[in-house]
Amino acid sequence: MMNIIEVPLPSGKALFLTTTIAGAHTNLAKPKHTDVYTDSFPEGITIAMDIEEFAELWEEALEVEEEITFEPDGVMIKLLREGSEDHGS
Repeated sequence: MMNIIEVPLPSGKALFLTTTIAGAHTNLAKPKHTDVYTDSFPEGITIAMDIEEFAELWEEALEVEEEITFEPDGVMIKLLREGSEDHGS
């Protein structure tokens, strides 16, 4: 099954295939927006959601037992089923 999420843009909307999302970060000019990098948008696309909202939407759409949390030293993705942890930033 392919999971697609709809996200608001500063003007309009965009659709992402969740498995093609490579990463995201807070937009430096507008902290309430997030820059998302995908196979279709390798240069990044700015969405009108903060990073926490986007991470929650992405996590739910993946439909896997993973938890994405934000920590001072980066992002932690915890595979709940396997009990392992993978740190990244």
